[in-house]
Amino acid sequence: MTGDGAASVRRAETWTELQRLVSQEMWMGDIGRHRSPYVFRGVPDEAFSLETSIGRFVGDSGRWHLEPLLLRNFAQYAEGEIDELRSVWHLLSIAQHYGLPTRLLDWSFSPLVAAYFATVTGDTAHDGAIWAVDYRKLHAELPDRYQAVLETTETHMLDTHLLSNATLEYDLREAAGDGPGPARNLNDVSRVNELWQELWAPETERDDEYVMFFRPPAIDDRIVNQSAVFSFQSDPRIVLDRWLEDRPDCYRKIVIPGERKLEFRDKLDQLNVNHRTLFPGLGGLATWLTQYYQPQAKE
Repeated sequence: MTGDGAASVRRAETWTELQRLVSQEMWMGDIGRHRSPYVFRGVPDEAFSLETSIGRFVGDSGRWHLEPLLLRNFAQYAEGEIDELRSVWHLLSIAQHYGLPTRLLDWSFSPLVAAYFATVTGDTAHDGAIWAVDYRKLHAELPDRYQAVLETTETHMLDTHLLSNATLEYDLREAAGDGPGPARNLNDVSRVNELWQELWAPETERDDEYVMFFRPPAIDDRIVNQSAVFSFQSDPRIVLDRWLEDRPDCYRKIVIPGERKLEFRDKLDQLNVNHRTLFPGLGGLATWLTQYYQPQAKE
């Protein structure tokens, strides 16, 4: 699939234009409702790459084997802080949420949340951007084990439970000649290395390169208030913005001019999309008050 990625880039010069661009293609005739097939990610500098934290962590070292090692040790030392790790997907979500380098990226169902993250710094020297990705189209390219779960549940969006079912289905297929049930359970967090080597190790050449989106467990108010979604990529070496350039029908990039950031951020605040609501707690409150009362230079 190839195309001109530049054709998918739009610029929001005004607040009205931003509203128009983020609300395009929301009508779904099959259900007769306005429901966007897009997920959104805001970045304060439109030149920022959509590179995962594990990609930045490994860098040019080539030491991708550290990825499951980080996860396995996180599970070991976090055991007293987490009630129950239900699956590798549950583990991945919690690790991402608390800042461990993973192959996940943070997204939101809300374009206004993404707009806040694109304007949060108030940095007028750099244009910000909102990435909008059509998860329905990307999910149509997923391997059979994920497609089967989506079709059975009649949905287009995955979650940690559905992903666990897909992993179990993979186990069942692999164990087909070994008896009535799976010979192992790759959802068990103790099998992180095994799962990585079989499905996602970058050292293994595969034809089924894909990116998928899923809802994380609602472990705290931050995830809920930000309408959080995570992206997962089959190869951690994928840099998503470059990968999307070959799929221009699957995304839009909305550029927010630097000189409009403070205006847009103030208008988002008026709509109750701000640091206080997105980061519940005293830290979010302090940041919101700082932004709200920050003196601006007189024109």
